[in-house]
Amino acid sequence: MLSSHSDLLWAKIRLAEGRLNAASDDFWTHPELAQLLPVFLVQLHRVMQGGLHLMRTARDRALTLPDDPVARIVAPYLDQHILEEQDHDDWLLDDIGTLGISPAEVAAATPVPAVVSLVGAQYFWALHIHPVTVFGYLIVLEGYPPLTEQLEAIRKRTRLPATAFRCLIAHADNDPHHIADLNRTLDSMPLTEEQQKYIALSAFHTIDAVASVFEELVALHATSPEIRLRSLRAS
Repeated sequence: MLSSHSDLLWAKIRLAEGRLNAASDDFWTHPELAQLLPVFLVQLHRVMQGGLHLMRTARDRALTLPDDPVARIVAPYLDQHILEEQDHDDWLLDDIGTLGISPAEVAAATPVPAVVSLVGAQYFWALHIHPVTVFGYLIVLEGYPPLTEQLEAIRKRTRLPATAFRCLIAHADNDPHHIADLNRTLDSMPLTEEQQKYIALSAFHTIDAVASVFEELVALHATSPEIRLRSLRAS
């Protein structure tokens, strides 16, 4: 018997995670991961930046609903989580710089379509459904942290500098704590069935979009084996 909102959500996520697991495995075991990883980090930077703006938008929307008992829990949680994630995009930018990619190149790189879908859909749900929907997005992103030993194995296999992995390793250390907070906060909410439905839809979309990010980067690399930042720039 599932006794909490987070238990129910995770049961749904487990039913839908197969494609994400397959796409992630294909990416991280790719024989040319050393060429793929810098472009992945650039796309991840886009996600981090977009995620911070998204959380601010969802928080501000929640603050416009002072009589909503769920929104009254969402707003302070997002305030806290924004502080926890603050400057992580700058950490990642520093890591990317150690690969010889400048901040200007990162800023000029075009997001792959799946990154736009990943973050963009959340604005619609937060603004036009309810800001609590962002919890589906956050729980999926925080709920699949890399393991430090896996990152170390990837570093050795790709022979990329350890400095390129600092932000990823920090998330490997911190995300388990964040997911515990997310689960506890979700369980404290007096959610309606409609809100539970949309949180799950947000999670399903996040699973699908993250899988698509991995798939699109692999497909782009297959089209252009000598992948460069310029291949992601607008023509």
